[in-house]
Amino acid sequence: MYVIINKKRCMLMCIPVLAAGLIIGSLLSIIPGEKTFGYGSGKILKVVIDAGHGGPDGGAVGINDTVEAEINLEIAKKLETVLNGKGIDTVMTRTDNEGLRAQNSDGWRKTEDMRMRLQMIKKSDADFFISIHMNHFRQSSVHGLRLFYASNHEEIKPLAENMQKKMSEITGAKVSTVSAADKRLFLMKSPPMPAILAECGFLSNAAEEKNLADEEYQAKLAWAIAEAVEAHFMGDEQPSSES
Repeated sequence: MYVIINKKRCMLMCIPVLAAGLIIGSLLSIIPGEKTFGYGSGKILKVVIDAGHGGPDGGAVGINDTVEAEINLEIAKKLETVLNGKGIDTVMTRTDNEGLRAQNSDGWRKTEDMRMRLQMIKKSDADFFISIHMNHFRQSSVHGLRLFYASNHEEIKPLAENMQKKMSEITGAKVSTVSAADKRLFLMKSPPMPAILAECGFLSNAAEEKNLADEEYQAKLAWAIAEAVEAHFMGDEQPSSES
């Protein structure tokens, strides 16, 4: 689930193909200087990947005790591997299950964690930012994808729509209308580059929780997200039926 900080309170396609893609991605990512993807005068695309939550903030908890922060990180790592394999540079806001905090901090604080993530995003000089999350709802029957884009970058809406389409095509997950993110969402309020928040499913739904905890399903989601990003920035994006 995403996080709102209130100012007043300061508060895979077939599996063999997918597997091959992940393996190739891993190999390419460790070859110095090896790049397969560029756009705009040869510039290498750079993407910031945010695995939502972390540390004491585990996010949503599934009906079978699946912790959102852990699933977010697994998908984010797989996404990093696929993007690197395509020659796309990446920046991860976190790479383990510890939250972010300053070295001289006497403890973890949510507001400090979020501000440090925002600082990383601003300093990254990236072209695109994506935050990976899970969802939760009181009615366990609710399921499916929910994608949001930063309202100060309306031009990224087509990518959000096509990303959701690809995620649904490869996983069978239900789609919903893509909309602008709530401006109370700290990292999505006014990001310096186009940004998307992807809610990959509902941990409150037993079947979806089981899928989201499965590494093969996570890899499918990562592959679909990477494919959509590559197509968008290469100018090979197909119009979504939602457009």
